[in-house]
Amino acid sequence: MTVFTTTLKRILKQPLNWVFIMVFPILCYVLVSMSTGGETQNDATTNDAFFGIVDNDNSVLSKTLANQLGLRYNIKEVDESDIAAQLTNQLFPCVILIKEGYERDVMTRNTALDSLESYSLTISDVSVMGKTSAENITRALMILGTNNEQILSQWEETSRLEVTVAAVNDNWVSIAQWLSMFGYISIFTAYFVIKTLLDDKKLGMPDRVGVLPIHQRNYLTQSTLAAFLVTEITVVLTLVSLWLVLGTIPNVIMMFVLLSLFNLFSVSLVLSITSIAKSLAGASIAMVMIATLTAMLGGLFWPLELVPALMKKIAWFTPGYWFGEGLRNVRDITFEGFVMPLLFLAGFTIVTLLIGGIKKVQRMED
Repeated sequence: MTVFTTTLKRILKQPLNWVFIMVFPILCYVLVSMSTGGETQNDATTNDAFFGIVDNDNSVLSKTLANQLGLRYNIKEVDESDIAAQLTNQLFPCVILIKEGYERDVMTRNTALDSLESYSLTISDVSVMGKTSAENITRALMILGTNNEQILSQWEETSRLEVTVAAVNDNWVSIAQWLSMFGYISIFTAYFVIKTLLDDKKLGMPDRVGVLPIHQRNYLTQSTLAAFLVTEITVVLTLVSLWLVLGTIPNVIMMFVLLSLFNLFSVSLVLSITSIAKSLAGASIAMVMIATLTAMLGGLFWPLELVPALMKKIAWFTPGYWFGEGLRNVRDITFEGFVMPLLFLAGFTIVTLLIGGIKKVQRMED
């Protein structure tokens, strides 16, 4: 493991490498703090929630609606006069207003949906989900037969439950979008770390390897492993930053696996680029172009909801898209939402690692 330890020391001794290792964890702390309003786990319980609820009817059925929403999502009751301020300050992506007369309309089976209003600054999955859920629950209340005294008694008991707010600010959609930038920055981090391998040819390392009792593949494997472990420092520090901001990390093990897998992809991608490019300048240009295209097409810079349908289809063929999908679904592990993105990322990693490894060994043997 002489090559491994030597490469590790050489990488860690370069100050510029530490700049790139530290840049995303610091950026992560700042951006996630902004998306959560700078709140910690303790004070998020009083200031932030997933949905805002305005109950102007203050009746058994309006409280039943609020509690039913509370069983599905994190909500907080607010005043109607605060709607504009809450949305402007991005404390809530969506605020649902229950008008006065809601219970009367439900019990008489009038158009109770007219007693509901939904407010949001932008049309998003979150705002649509809140409005749709409130309407579906209202329809269910109307169908169940609200003239039944036993049912009303059960609802009245249910309405005494306290509507509580989540212990952690549940702005995971925006947090995941910020975290997706890890994919872009990790490629540049890997590049500057692996740049040590680029300097090997100038230092005559291939010639020295040729006379040592070590095969080129063994040398390349140890060097790449050293570079990967150094970039893993960024992964660990990123998770620490998340924990400091949120007070907790959803599925921390799976989050570590996802970030590490994309980190390995970044290393393998840079290895391929530097192996194919004929010069350092050419490798730098190719790296910037590929990293930027991966980020833009994969939705690492902005939500894919903002791009045309054709761009969404193209995104399927980029590692950035699958990385973003994994981030958005890491809280609720499913095969389609999380395991499949891991498999696609693993596939991209294997392909680029093989291309880079084979080409690198060929050039060293030449």
